Amino acid sequence: MRKIYSYPLLLSCLVLGVFSAALIGNPIPKAENKLNILLITIDTLRADRLSCYGSQLPKTPHIDDLAERGVLFSRAFANTSTTLPSHANILLGVTPNYHGVHENLNFIVREELLTLAEHLKNYGFETGAFVGAYPLDSRFGLSQGFEIYDDNYSRIHADNFTALERSAEAVIKGALEWLEGRRSPWFLWVHCWDPHTPYEPPEPFKTQYKEHLYEGEVAYIDLALGKLFDHLEENSLFDSTLIIFTGDHGESLGEHGEKTHGFFAYNSSTWIPLIISHPATVPARVGHYVSHIDIFPTVCDVLRIEKPSFLQGISLLPALKGMKLPERPIYFESLYPYYSRGWAPLKGFILEKKKFIDSPIPELYDLDHDFDELNNLAERKKIVELTSQLKKIIDDLTPSEKIDAAQKVDRETREKLASLGYISSVQVSQKKNFGIQDDVKTVLPYINKAEEAWELCEEGKLDAGIKLLKEIIQERKNIDLRGGVYLIANCFV
Repeated sequence: MRKIYSYPLLLSCLVLGVFSAALIGNPIPKAENKLNILLITIDTLRADRLSCYGSQLPKTPHIDDLAERGVLFSRAFANTSTTLPSHANILLGVTPNYHGVHENLNFIVREELLTLAEHLKNYGFETGAFVGAYPLDSRFGLSQGFEIYDDNYSRIHADNFTALERSAEAVIKGALEWLEGRRSPWFLWVHCWDPHTPYEPPEPFKTQYKEHLYEGEVAYIDLALGKLFDHLEENSLFDSTLIIFTGDHGESLGEHGEKTHGFFAYNSSTWIPLIISHPATVPARVGHYVSHIDIFPTVCDVLRIEKPSFLQGISLLPALKGMKLPERPIYFESLYPYYSRGWAPLKGFILEKKKFIDSPIPELYDLDHDFDELNNLAERKKIVELTSQLKKIIDDLTPSEKIDAAQKVDRETREKLASLGYISSVQVSQKKNFGIQDDVKTVLPYINKAEEAWELCEEGKLDAGIKLLKEIIQERKNIDLRGGVYLIANCFV
């Protein structure tokens, strides 16, 4: 910018007053409510395995203490049931219809999207993230806006591959070291992977929960988080920090025949804990139906900063103040079976405590009386109306210029994700028409058998694994088992 020399003194003063910000650089806007932000996401965490949500096993005293400080949402849902898209929903405030990331393997968060970290950084926040496993590796795009994005998985396996996960204690240790040098305000995201398969809690939890290893992982997570909460207490940070605690998705643990997650969209894998605490919060338990995409707008309203116009969730600030939230549909999907194996996609919505799952065998549940989803109320006449309603919801959530988040995945990335349980085919499915034979409910027994065949091969029992695979193909000659064949073939390499 050129300097002004020859104008009269008064005009010079006016120019200086009006344009001083431009002369020294545009000032960073400040949040009116000067709070730090702590986002804690726990992978594969069922709400009903926390004692504050009614669990008898395990006990989670540190998470319970957080719930007693804040507002516990008893009906919070993930919009997807795999790690990368769920965290994209949280950090972008939009559904996969907008950001385009539908499962862990074949997608990447595009740079043109504004993340919560970028938005807060624009308001002067220092930003740091410490993640626990490879599906959130920086190569997948969620590092945008974080000055520090710690995805260092430093342990080495016996096969000389770098470890693809690390313990909650390792994650939290890094986060605490980062906090030591921070000036307010800061935004810290802590992600812990431990409850994800394989269930291998450290001692003493491995012994204490030898018959319930998943619950042992949750108990360990609670202990590890206690160290983080102790730091907040010792440094009087609870009084100046907005804390958001949630799970990215749940875990079926055999319910509906699903061993883990990613295939179905039942509550066992989409119902998640959500606890929000900040200094002005009156502790409460609320039953409003909410979802991950509501977190971004809530942070904006609590801080009293601008809410980006693209956000698709609603602010939960009224609920934090004891007020009602508006009724609106909560969209969800499970497209991992479609993209990885060519099976029928699952999409649906929750509205007025009714849950509709669109698939070749459609499902409708009354969550107020059947939260475990055991009594399918779907009727053909009603399904036509619900399918039309779902289409409108999807259209409303999809931008006019659709974002292409697809990416080609190299063999190394595919193998790394496969080692964490995300089996996928080399080619993305292009199939458009589906019948009952393609419904995940129909092919689930074969999914489980294929995984068993893979496990046998991993154990060196190649003949048994191949025999089981042949049995599957004999029973279902047209079944798409490309992902399973890919992994089993690797046993011979």
